[in-house]
Amino acid sequence: MQAALVDWRQVIRQTLADRGGLATRQQLLERIPAVVLDGHIGRKNLTRVFPHVYRLRDGAEDEMTLMRAALAHAAPGAALSHTTALFVWGLWRFERPLHLTVDHGVRRAGASDLIVHRRLRFDPTSTQVVERRALPVTTLPRTIVDSWPLLPVHDRRPLLLDITRRGLTTADLVREALTERPNVGGRRLLLQTLDLIDDGVESELEAHGVLNVFRHRSLPRSVGQYRLPLLSGTVKLDRAWPEAKLAIELDGARYHTSPEDRRRDLARDRELAALGWVVLRFTFADVLRDPDGVRAKVLEVYRTRMAQLRAS
Repeated sequence: MQAALVDWRQVIRQTLADRGGLATRQQLLERIPAVVLDGHIGRKNLTRVFPHVYRLRDGAEDEMTLMRAALAHAAPGAALSHTTALFVWGLWRFERPLHLTVDHGVRRAGASDLIVHRRLRFDPTSTQVVERRALPVTTLPRTIVDSWPLLPVHDRRPLLLDITRRGLTTADLVREALTERPNVGGRRLLLQTLDLIDDGVESELEAHGVLNVFRHRSLPRSVGQYRLPLLSGTVKLDRAWPEAKLAIELDGARYHTSPEDRRRDLARDRELAALGWVVLRFTFADVLRDPDGVRAKVLEVYRTRMAQLRAS
């Protein structure tokens, strides 16, 4: 008789509240009879987020809730991965379907809005996974490699250049992660991007310059992000030919358009000139629209500089 007096709706609410608004069917059955639970599901008092994972009908379904529900669906032994992990790292927008990685031996199916990837010897308690925002996610190098073929092609290189420029990971660590997925889609572009990073490239403008101008067979090999000490402090030159004391600065709109930017650039150019360096500045438009003209100008100045230095 007393069982009939139980307010099961309140029990369900409390069970979900105790678990942050989400619970698996098994967790709910620990407190609620199956016939009662199925009745609430049938009446849509409970909403299925992913298979076997429920929330209240009026409960939140924001990004965090969806990611936690995905993990609950595949638990234990799962971690957010691919573009979902990239979102948690703060480097990409939230997208559906969500992505999880589990060990190859885990037989957990995905869903219409959830892709479960199986990886040989995957261990979420190892260094393969870190915690961010209280969520288990694959390490950033592995996340980049996994996400690479899922990203729009035009976004791939700029994103990786920005990540390494900010010091969030390194080309070597991404290359190491790539050894675990040697056949990843877009591998050629990924390897080329890592090579550009090794060559000091930090932006898409520099990448265009290096690939379309500065690696041309007519030019001697240059050095990217060449460090040079000045009185005002050490500077990094976008490209340099130290033997000719010739530097190239590629002026993007982000850092070289304001009056303060121009004053800073001119002051640095004066310091370089005092040390015998010549600085050539080009814009994104110069590199994109007239690579042959830029290359010809650089070669002309390089030859002049080498002749001057030999004469002196």
